[in-house]
Amino acid sequence: MAEAQVTQAEKQGSLARSSLVMVGGSFASRALGVVRAGLLTAIIGTLAAGDAFNLANTLPNVFYILAAGGILNAVLIPALTRAMKLADGGQEFTDRVVTVALVAMGVITVLVVLGAGAFVSLLSGDRGSDFERLALAFSFICLPQIFFYGAFALFGQILNAKHRFGAFAWAPFVANIVAVAGLLVFIAVFPAPQVVNAQGQPLPRPPDQWTGPMIWLFAGSATVSVIAQAVWLLPALHRTGFRYRPRWGLRGVGLGGVSRLAVWAFIGLAVAQLGFFITQWVLNTAAARSGRPADDPLRATSVYTVAFTIFMLPHAFIAVSIITALFPRLSKSAADDDVATLKGDFRRGMILPLVANVPVMVFVMVAATPIVALLNPGIDGPSIELAAIVLVVMILGIVPFGVDLLCYRVFFALEDGRSPLVMQAVLTTISLTAGLITLALEPKWAIAVVAIGQTVGNVASSTTGIILLRRRLGLLGLGQIVDSTARIGVAAAAAGLLAWGTMTVLSPILGDPTAPSSVVDRLFTSGVVLTFTGTLFVIVYLALAHTFQVREVRDVAEIVRRRIG
Repeated sequence: MAEAQVTQAEKQGSLARSSLVMVGGSFASRALGVVRAGLLTAIIGTLAAGDAFNLANTLPNVFYILAAGGILNAVLIPALTRAMKLADGGQEFTDRVVTVALVAMGVITVLVVLGAGAFVSLLSGDRGSDFERLALAFSFICLPQIFFYGAFALFGQILNAKHRFGAFAWAPFVANIVAVAGLLVFIAVFPAPQVVNAQGQPLPRPPDQWTGPMIWLFAGSATVSVIAQAVWLLPALHRTGFRYRPRWGLRGVGLGGVSRLAVWAFIGLAVAQLGFFITQWVLNTAAARSGRPADDPLRATSVYTVAFTIFMLPHAFIAVSIITALFPRLSKSAADDDVATLKGDFRRGMILPLVANVPVMVFVMVAATPIVALLNPGIDGPSIELAAIVLVVMILGIVPFGVDLLCYRVFFALEDGRSPLVMQAVLTTISLTAGLITLALEPKWAIAVVAIGQTVGNVASSTTGIILLRRRLGLLGLGQIVDSTARIGVAAAAAGLLAWGTMTVLSPILGDPTAPSSVVDRLFTSGVVLTFTGTLFVIVYLALAHTFQVREVRDVAEIVRRRIG
């Protein structure tokens, strides 16, 4: 019995260390990513040129999140976990999978680049020839990122399967260093044009003022950062003893189950990309339908991207870090047919993110406007105000968004590709429905309806995943999760009310962050408001969590204390 307890303690400690490595790397990269995002919006804005860049640059990111982060993660870690039991430690298996994956990603990248014209024309929503030309130019430079995103995910999952999390966790930080350097060079070489609208607010360059050197430097720095991210992993792979040798052919090495899982995952990718296309087309179509002047157009995809980027920060800090570190254990439990441990790790993967994501949800609902203004001080006031509204709608779905990811990982560990496809189909169907609804409404409502569709889709998808998982594994022991969620929710809600009261008092004194002002003034105003309200919120939340005996908060605090000490 004592030996079993020691083993369990070692497992928990290993998960804690792995999670903290992931959290540390995620925190550093996301913090620098905030700077990168602020520079991006300050340079290109949230009007037509910003929408053109987002159209071009989002597809590689979607490919990474859904294909590289999903398909390769789904296929490779469970397969490697099983292959490592073979006599050669899975070397031949890994070589064959790497060869096939690299070739497939190369072919996909070439096909996507060749189809860039059709891709831009389809999603631009008839926003004019200047918009399409700029979006196409950005696309030719950004779309090659697909291959390097895929290589990064491929190498990273090999490292994760070997329980080496450090290099993979910190690679995005390296990418952001390169990207930020490129953007700073851009600002130095191409100063912002001194153009303002009728309200005295500065306007970004319209699409027809972007020259070839500007396009190459702006988009090229983004692509070079992705290349640097993939290259960063090669020394870490070498240190594990991994030596790649190209091997062709898939027969006779146990890839049957992997191939079937990959087919289902690719179908899921196609469905997920449909949801992305719907969002891009709906928002660009709404901007074109609005008929508003060029100096005050309908805010569309760039504002949506600003809100979604902020929405992803807490998800990446907490849920992704914990679940990524947990995934090799889920895969091992599935390979060993240890259902009890698998369900225990599933519950842990649900509870730990709640400790941070629930209070984050509440605080963002209270302070969305100063948060957007602080992280994107270079954009105009109407864009800040609209992005804050969209962010509030999105943040309501942060918990089910994390549950979605966890369910995907459990199903992939079980080599079940059909269930994630069902979940994705539910989400995409709701996104499609929301998109169709926007066609019957005034264009100004499109961005809000799309955001609502995302949140409702996440709730429906995560609910579907839990139902399917319960059918597969039996009772999941969710009573403990409900109890913890209720305690965390009450503590966060009370802290949120006090934070809202504090912000109500401070806002008239410090001023409106959406009003026309300098970047420095906006940073100061938003920073002071968030410092006071955030500090109060954290203190009250932790005090109430302690009073309500939220054990998970103490667990997380103890993990951090031991790691720091």
